[in-house]
Amino acid sequence: MSKRPDLKPGDVHVVVNDWESRWIGEAKCYSAKGLLLWTIPALCKGVSGSRWQARNGDTPPGLYLAGELFVTQQSEGIKIWNAYGKHCIDMVEQENQERQHDRGGICWHGGGSGAPNPMADKQPLLVTLGCVRSHNGDLETIVVPLLEKLIKSGSKMWMTVNQM
Repeated sequence: MSKRPDLKPGDVHVVVNDWESRWIGEAKCYSAKGLLLWTIPALCKGVSGSRWQARNGDTPPGLYLAGELFVTQQSEGIKIWNAYGKHCIDMVEQENQERQHDRGGICWHGGGSGAPNPMADKQPLLVTLGCVRSHNGDLETIVVPLLEKLIKSGSKMWMTVNQM
């Protein structure tokens, strides 16, 4: 069980639940007071399968801090653009869940290289190399504006990934 984040007023906690029995999981965002703000689809499945300890497996469970927000550009090349979509949020481990299994670089992003249109608002959620993937439109209209607002105000977005 992951440790709980020390939420300050203004912070939010995104709980990402991934179930072995379901393909698509969910990301639920709660205010520091525990109020549910939104729920969106999220995929935590890796190309190497449900072994989250394995390279390119499912997203390692645990507590993360939403770190740097990367806005990809078409000029970076079609491979990057298609793989991540427009937005990529670095997930900064808080429990050594990446490092201890050589899994550095876990992010929350859109895209999907194998999708017919990886930049569509509601692109198919395809497996990643271990990251959390959500629909481009949800990231664009819900997640990124909230993260930018939190960063401006000095607040934080905490994330807990649960593998069930």
